[in-house]
Parts: sequence; C-alpha cells; structure tokens
Amino acid sequence: MIFRALWTAAAIALTPAPATPQTSFEPLQLNIRMSPAALHPPADMVKQQWTLEGYRLGRLGPQAPQAAIIENDARQRLLILSAAADGTVLVYRVGDLPVDVAKQLPRAVLCGRTRHCQDNRSDPAGELGCLALCLLEHLSE
Repeated sequence: MIFRALWTAAAIALTPAPATPQTSFEPLQLNIRMSPAALHPPADMVKQQWTLEGYRLGRLGPQAPQAAIIENDARQRLLILSAAADGTVLVYRVGDLPVDVAKQLPRAVLCGRTRHCQDNRSDPAGELGCLALCLLEHLSE
C-alpha cells in the first residue's frame, strides 16, 4: 500500500509540466505615458531613430505634452515619440520589439492625419498621444 502511494507520488512529480505557451506581442496592451518636456535619450540607449516623414506638429500649447513614452507594465521603455524644435516628430526605439517599426511609420502618419491628431487639443494626451496610439494600432498588423 505504501509502495503504491510512493509510486503514484513519484509519477506525478516526475511528469513533465506542459510547456507554457509563448505570449504573443500585443502592442495595444502597452502603456503610453506623456511628458511635458521633449525627450531625447542618450545615444547609447537608442537602438534606432526615425523622423515621421511628412508630418508636422500643429501648434502645441503651453500645457500640451511634448513627448509620448511607450512602455510595458514593468516600465521598460520601448519607444519614445518626441517633439523637435522645428515641429517634426522624432521616434526613438530604445527597447526590443518583435516587429519592424520602420515599416509601420507611414501607416501611423496616415492614421494621424485621418484622426486629425493635429486638432486634438482638448484631449490631455494631445497630438503626440494620438500619434502614439496610431503607431501602437499599426504595430499589431
């Protein structure tokens, strides 16, 4: 009887656990934090950098955010969208992402125009928050 109980316990303990499924990349589950100041990370942190070609920021008011930080729940920064002095938007990749961000930038710009992000002055996230959300939506494609 004791032998059978020990045999059952050993069989249960030595049975391999099912493999944990790989979690898929869900960009819309990432967080967007806004910054009142434009952010330009140090060169050693930047893995890639782009300018949103063909997009100019609208008139940003004194309370408008100057940067959008896209990060995961562990507060690891992945992307930063920042206003440049000349009205362009700089995008910095500072974390590892399983997608090609550069391929999605033209779609994010088109989305920003379609949503009229430049007119988004009543939303606390403002124009850069609107653009960050457009980028996240297109990273999932």
